[in-house]
Amino acid sequence: MRLAPLLLPLLAACAREPAPAPPYPFTGSWDCGGATFRFTNTSYFNGSKTYPIRAVTREGDSYTLYIQGGTRIFLALVTDTGLTWVSAASGDQFHCRRVN
Repeated sequence: MRLAPLLLPLLAACAREPAPAPPYPFTGSWDCGGATFRFTNTSYFNGSKTYPIRAVTREGDSYTLYIQGGTRIFLALVTDTGLTWVSAASGDQFHCRRVN
């Protein structure tokens, strides 16, 4: 079939990034301006309660955490020293710096 070579670049452009795998770059403790959040590869601690992470997706240097119970948390612009934490439920956001 002669169309197949023409379709390959289009299919490649539609391909998603591979799913992220542990260890995730956001693991550790983060000072988020009044609260310290902690992330492991499998859990999220918001300063008062620990929640299991069901799944993680990645888009560039940002991550979506799917927390047990249907909550989603976005971690945007994750670097070795900082990230932006965003709640999908409330829209709250905090600029955080790594503390360990």
